[in-house]
Amino acid sequence: MDLYSFNLYSLILLGTTGIALTTSIVLWPRRKFKGVFWVILLEIAAAEWAFGILFESAATTVVLKQLWSAIAFIGTCLVPPLFFIFAIEYNRGREQVSKTALLLLLIMPIFTIVMAFTNHLHYLLWPAIIIDPITNVAIYSHGFIWWIIYIYEYILIVIGMYFMLKTAFKSGSFYTPHNLVIIIGALIPITGNLIYVFGPNPIPGLDWAPVGFAFSGIVLTWAILRLKLFKLTPIAQTLLVENMLDGLIVLDPDNLIVDVNPAAAAIFELQSKKMIGQKINHFFPSSIDLDTFFKSENYALVEVNMNETRPERKFELRLSVLRDRFTQIIGKSLILRDITEKKRAEAEREILINDLQEALNQVKTLSGLLPICAHCKKIRDDKGYWNDVETYIHSHSDVDFSHGICPDCLQKYYPEIAERMKTSHQKKAS
Repeated sequence: MDLYSFNLYSLILLGTTGIALTTSIVLWPRRKFKGVFWVILLEIAAAEWAFGILFESAATTVVLKQLWSAIAFIGTCLVPPLFFIFAIEYNRGREQVSKTALLLLLIMPIFTIVMAFTNHLHYLLWPAIIIDPITNVAIYSHGFIWWIIYIYEYILIVIGMYFMLKTAFKSGSFYTPHNLVIIIGALIPITGNLIYVFGPNPIPGLDWAPVGFAFSGIVLTWAILRLKLFKLTPIAQTLLVENMLDGLIVLDPDNLIVDVNPAAAAIFELQSKKMIGQKINHFFPSSIDLDTFFKSENYALVEVNMNETRPERKFELRLSVLRDRFTQIIGKSLILRDITEKKRAEAEREILINDLQEALNQVKTLSGLLPICAHCKKIRDDKGYWNDVETYIHSHSDVDFSHGICPDCLQKYYPEIAERMKTSHQKKAS
């Protein structure tokens, strides 16, 4: 008796394994985008699942079918939590699933895998396995442990689909094709699994979920190559907000914080999760009249000292009111820009301008009419005092005097010297 009998279904499962692995390879360069790494692991898990079912469907004995079902369960049990984690990160973009949550999510898959490999000891997972002699398809009866695991996995899938739909509705029309592709890709294998469990199944006992993964892998690969999936996604939008230098706070209509980017959290020296859900007024000094500020219908701008204990830090608050297509207010965005250095530079410039103005006012100039004595030639200043011409001009300008004697005064006061100088000039001239 041959231990394995491969058929067309085996080839389909082999193709599914190859498509899933190819998809993970194509996605690998995009692994740094939030959520993509989990899709890669999901595709690898789907490939392992399909590979196990490939040999399970070809096995001709109950023992081998149970062994390969247990091997396939490694991928089967990992796909739902991986899809759940991807949906969470794809929706939130910035917030990653914590290590504690990851460990908790792995408890049930590990338990299931152990139960699958030890089923021959307790039969709580598969109480009985019957092989159809015509199709060689094994029909598994399901124990209560199997149903507990099944319900747990579908709870994760339903929650994941909720977050995917939530992302699709909030991302905008540009990203509609990207989100639809992911949702359709997830629904195809889910539909196949539901047919396997609840029917109507055209081939009783045949699990159509791995076949569904083949189609979803093709759809996902097409979207990656054609739509540039995981290059332009809501994740990219979130990364842009995450890397903003300015703080960004999103408020609901009641001014409750619904989202905070890292820059805003750093301004208040708090974690984002401690701010979300709180009233925005709690994070600003009481001296700021936020009630009036937030009553703006469209846009508002104000400069404030954000921290009363550190008034040297000044911020510019820009408020934008968000409206839906019916012009109803659905929220507000608040951008906080640190303008401390800008204000310091403006203050230094004002000081410089004042210094220059004062220096300009002290510049000594002479202009207008000067009252001068007709006889002694003294000049009267603005205080009514009479000053010598030299003293007045020197005090009102940057002029210094050098003394000499004009020809008329030389002739009048020093006639002998004037005569000698005249005779000397005549001799030189002749």
